[in-house]
Amino acid sequence: MRAAVIRQAGDTPAVEQFADPRPGPGLSVGTLVAAALNPLDLLIAGDQLPFRPLQPPSIAGYEAVVQLSDGTRCYLAGPPAPYGTLAELVPVPDSAGFGVPADSDPGLAAALGVAGLVGWISLDYRAHLQAGETVLILGAGGAAGQLALQSARILGAGRIVGAARGKALEQVADLGTDAVVDLAADAGQGIDTGLAAAAPGGYDVIVDFLWGESAPHAMNHANIGARYIQVGSAAGATATITASAIRNKLLTVIGQGTVGTPADVRRTAYAQLMRHAADGKFTLDLERTRLADISPTWERLKAGSPRKLVVTP
Repeated sequence: MRAAVIRQAGDTPAVEQFADPRPGPGLSVGTLVAAALNPLDLLIAGDQLPFRPLQPPSIAGYEAVVQLSDGTRCYLAGPPAPYGTLAELVPVPDSAGFGVPADSDPGLAAALGVAGLVGWISLDYRAHLQAGETVLILGAGGAAGQLALQSARILGAGRIVGAARGKALEQVADLGTDAVVDLAADAGQGIDTGLAAAAPGGYDVIVDFLWGESAPHAMNHANIGARYIQVGSAAGATATITASAIRNKLLTVIGQGTVGTPADVRRTAYAQLMRHAADGKFTLDLERTRLADISPTWERLKAGSPRKLVVTP
């Protein structure tokens, strides 16, 4: 079969012939319908994740929608190594697939996996968002941030603020946020001013895709008893946080990652995302490419594509 193969850590995958996966006890083989690309794919290909060590030669790709032999479709994340989702055929453990309705857009269904689940689970399962609360999404310009904004609205947030920078600001505003904060404002003071103006009453829930220098400013504007959900570190792996920022606000800081989330929580959350997608409540700017073009597509992923990249056979 044709597949996007990685020969050594850090390589850009190239389309080559690779051995077909074979079905067996507890394992089916599906055909690729659509695979979504994420920054997570770069970390895996660079052998930077201990929970999924690279075993080259291996196939790139972490998530996809595949079609099984009985005609049903399912969403799959993390097929067994050395297989990935960027291939004509994908192995699917029987317990791993999440159902995908036949009439759904497979590209959006794939994109709602890693990028959609992180925001929904952060807000619903981890923060226990209550109706009417004020939510701040730090890093709202990326696909995961945009889906988190939309999830907050569906889950009943009263006021939603998206923080981003550059060209993403306009896109965030178009998603129906109540206010937008420019993280490229004068370092420090400008960000504080923007966060204060966007929600004078403070923030009850903060979902942070960035960390780095923006985290302490966001904590400054958290309400007493607020929940701070840390899900990403696109702006830096470290942040300087004062003890009083956590202690005086009775702030709860919660880490959220894919690996530690129970499978049943992810399955239920994905079904909810798909239900709301069917009702037209999620929108995402997708760029659909072909498996044959994976090398240049991968380079766009590395450069930080403004659109969500989805690969089809």
